[in-house]
Amino acid sequence: MDVNRPTWDRLRLELRIIGIAAPVTALAATLGGAILVIVMRATGAAAEHLDLAAGAVLAGFAPLGTAVAASSIVGRDPGAELVMTSTVYRRVLFLRVGLVVVPAALVTLVDAVVFRALDAWPEGQGTGGYVLVWAPPMLWLVALAMLIAIGLRSPGAATGLIGGIWLAQDLMKRAVLDHPVLRAQYLFLGVDAKVPAHEWTVNRIALPAVGVAAVIAAGLLLGRPERFVGSETA
Repeated sequence: MDVNRPTWDRLRLELRIIGIAAPVTALAATLGGAILVIVMRATGAAAEHLDLAAGAVLAGFAPLGTAVAASSIVGRDPGAELVMTSTVYRRVLFLRVGLVVVPAALVTLVDAVVFRALDAWPEGQGTGGYVLVWAPPMLWLVALAMLIAIGLRSPGAATGLIGGIWLAQDLMKRAVLDHPVLRAQYLFLGVDAKVPAHEWTVNRIALPAVGVAAVIAAGLLLGRPERFVGSETA
């Protein structure tokens, strides 16, 4: 693989390697959720239900879909990755992840703007919610999914573990919120109007902090790209 190709040729090559499944997975929850909220608004759904649906899309489904898509990229081109240096491989893999995550993040931002315009907005959120409702959990989930996929050499395992964490937080909300450490890592705190302001602030800072740490750890694990030859790519 020639990593020094002209920019557009290089991007087209990387998009071919990524394939269609990862971008579709990243965008499906975001776009599907937006359609659901718009249909609910058009059919006269109660304001409370609209607020809940908008919060679920922004803080829940969009981050999860993006994380699953990002983890699926690991090991897509093992033959070429074997001959890369560790520095080049890090750059290539992060580029591929960016080609999936950045469009999903932009669409989620558009969703937030549309939801606010439709008066379908999580209770207690101001204009900062345009980003702060969804960006911290998205970074957290994407970074941990990548770290698990790289560490275990298995995108499938990463999808299962991340999905399990996401579901456990949703189903065990009360238990998570009662524990100070777990509360700081609760993905859905951004749409909970009953949470004190200082706890909300801690959570919105703690989630990206863990996400950045996970990205750094993933970068360190990418020091040996040959580890991914023969790894699970499903």
